[in-house]
Amino acid sequence: MTSIDSGKPESIAFDFRALTPRERYKLMIGTVVPRPFALVTSVDLEGRVNAAPFSFFNCLSADPPILAPGVEIHPDMSFKETGLNIRLTEVFTVNIVSMAIAEAMHVCAVKFPPGTDELREAGLTAMPGVAVASPWILEAQAAFECRRHLTLELGRSR
Repeated sequence: MTSIDSGKPESIAFDFRALTPRERYKLMIGTVVPRPFALVTSVDLEGRVNAAPFSFFNCLSADPPILAPGVEIHPDMSFKETGLNIRLTEVFTVNIVSMAIAEAMHVCAVKFPPGTDELREAGLTAMPGVAVASPWILEAQAAFECRRHLTLELGRSR
């Protein structure tokens, strides 16, 4: 937006303390762009595969190499499958989502019952991990096999 008087761009300030969590979320996802999307795969202690989409993830460091997904928890403070699996197995895989698998990513976002193989439901192919016991997705353009380095608990939602 340009100011008519000065010809300089106008800026808008937001007081995050005055916004609801949903308003903060919408503001952040609408302005921090382009934002990458990932399908994070993990396994539970019985070896069942879980795949969950993440728009809150990014690389934090190259040395050491660190990717950080923002893993949500349930409103009752219990862990969702991805968070629980990572805590118990300490491994996961970050699969980069391209337009070619965007629709399949949406299928993985469905609230299936625990233990459901989201990759199978989405028509994606799980490949055995090379360095970790967590699969990577054949159809993904890139996949990073990861070991948990550090867990930060941020507020009541992540």
